Amino acid sequence: MKQGFVKVAAVTPKIVVADTKENTALICAEIKKAEKEGAKIIVLPELCITGYTCSDLFLQEKMLREARQSLLEIAAFTFALDCIVFVGLPL
Repeated sequence: MKQGFVKVAAVTPKIVVADTKENTALICAEIKKAEKEGAKIIVLPELCITGYTCSDLFLQEKMLREARQSLLEIAAFTFALDCIVFVGLPL
């Protein structure tokens, strides 16, 4: 860190509504890109794992289970990276 500055990235990946697996892959790709560009804090949108407009799908246990699984996959992906990542999901 030079002169007290930290590089922060606000990342907005292309999201596929209700497709947590595709969204996880897109999110991880954007995280890796931002980290390679030197970002130490990476912030993604609210509900980026599921998409914002899922409506009644947020009430289905399958959707919530897949979102939690995606969070674990993103956590595992970022474990060895030198940055802090914020993602959103319906918990």
